[in-house]
Amino acid sequence: MLIKKIVSVILSLSLVFMVSGCQSDKDNPLHGKDTDERIVMCLENAYPEHNFKVVKSFDKQKNEGLFEDENGISFKVRNLLYDNIYHFGCCDEYLATILEKQDFFNKAKIIVEDKYQQKFTYDEDTMVIEIIYDDTNNQITTNEISQMISEVLNMADAPEVIYPDNQEFSTGVVNYYTLPTFGMLQCYIKRNGWGVTERFYVSDKVFEQSKIKEKIDKLYESTEK
Repeated sequence: MLIKKIVSVILSLSLVFMVSGCQSDKDNPLHGKDTDERIVMCLENAYPEHNFKVVKSFDKQKNEGLFEDENGISFKVRNLLYDNIYHFGCCDEYLATILEKQDFFNKAKIIVEDKYQQKFTYDEDTMVIEIIYDDTNNQITTNEISQMISEVLNMADAPEVIYPDNQEFSTGVVNYYTLPTFGMLQCYIKRNGWGVTERFYVSDKVFEQSKIKEKIDKLYESTEK
């Protein structure tokens, strides 16, 4: 009799776990999705104005796949951060591809270096405006810096980009996103021996110049002796 009760309890608990597991899977948007489907989900969250499809399936050995928007713009997705039951993250080159087609990087370099005599650099995924102060050769004002940043950001004819609110991955919490390559413009100021950085996103082009200046003023003040 005791054995029957134990078996009955075990079966009941198993049923509860199965039901709760099914409910959990049902509520998890990643459930049942392969890597390519997850990438498309992330892309359409990040770029809500566009639709995407797979051109070449993501190759985990090469760590890249080829995708395309509804206008036929092809781009790579690279660097899976996570790909498990609850977590998925990757990096995409959609925005970078659009910016390259507009010759954005060369135009930004002309604005920063020729017009404002500062330094503009970019590597595989980062754009940086470097402002190095000294007593004789560089006296650019915060108003000029904010104007320069505004000109660079507004020069880009870029799609709407929604960046993830939370890039952390917690046990049992569903989170998935893509990080756009070249989605960020860093402004680095070195003054009085201090180096500080403020980040602006391409989507910040909607900022009024006064709001950009508020950030730059705080950055500049943080380098006071």
